[in-house]
Parts: sequence; structure tokens; C-alpha cells
Amino acid sequence: MTPLNTRRWPRFHVHLPVVIAAKPAATEIVVPGLVCELSRAGMELYGGVNLQPGELMEVEFQTSGRVQIAGVVRNRSGFCFGLEFCEVRTEPEDGPDVLRSLIVARHEAYIREVQHKINESLQAVLEIRRCRKEIDVLAIALEERLKQREK
Repeated sequence: MTPLNTRRWPRFHVHLPVVIAAKPAATEIVVPGLVCELSRAGMELYGGVNLQPGELMEVEFQTSGRVQIAGVVRNRSGFCFGLEFCEVRTEPEDGPDVLRSLIVARHEAYIREVQHKINESLQAVLEIRRCRKEIDVLAIALEERLKQREK
């Protein structure tokens, strides 16, 4: 005997690629995801984010226009999430793309960080070269002094 479905809204099996923007604590994470079931009140989706029930998630569907869904994680099993819808936003195709802007901003911040580390490394290399030159000068002077003492 199969259990009785007591859900308020019927679920539809789908395979829709999405972009997930998760905002746990102070970090912002953007990852690809896949919606497997969809209903009027929520969805089941898979994505590589570390969210717990009660935390917020934004999902953007990859359509010609921009459709963003904000929701609350209601359950989780591994990387499978049950999301209850809180807000739906749609924009025309030419609207600003917040998720892509976030990805670009994070990428630019990463590049700035790497550039800063490279500059620090170059400064260290220049300091090492300066020290080597001083050591070479001192070594030559020491060798000359030792030669003079031997004579």
C-alpha cells in the first residue's frame, strides 16, 4: 500500500539548471544547482552549498528573462534541499544581473588579492637579492682581508 500524499500542492518532476546564491554568515557563495521537483510553494534542488534548515537561499533560473526565487531551506539531505518560497522576482532580459555581478565582483576581489600577494613576493625577492649582494660584498672583503693576513 502506498502512503497518501498530504502535500498542499502537486509536485512536478523537472530538470532545470539554476544558479544558487547562498548567504550564510558573512560569506556569499554562488554555485550551479539543479531543480528536480517544483510546486507552487517550493522546490527540491541539488547544489553544493552548506546551508542548514532555516537559512536563506536565492535561486536564479537560467531563462531569457531573469527569474529569482528567495526561499528558506526547510530540509536537507546531503546536498539535496527542500526550499519553501518566500519571494519571486522577475525582470526583463535587459535587467541587471545581480548574480553575475556578484561572481564578477568576487573574481575581481580574488585577482586583487593574488596581485597583492605577487607584489609582496616580488618585494621579498628584491630584498633577498639586496641581502645577497651585501653578503657577496662582505665575503669578498673578508677573503681579501684573509689574503692580506696570510702575506
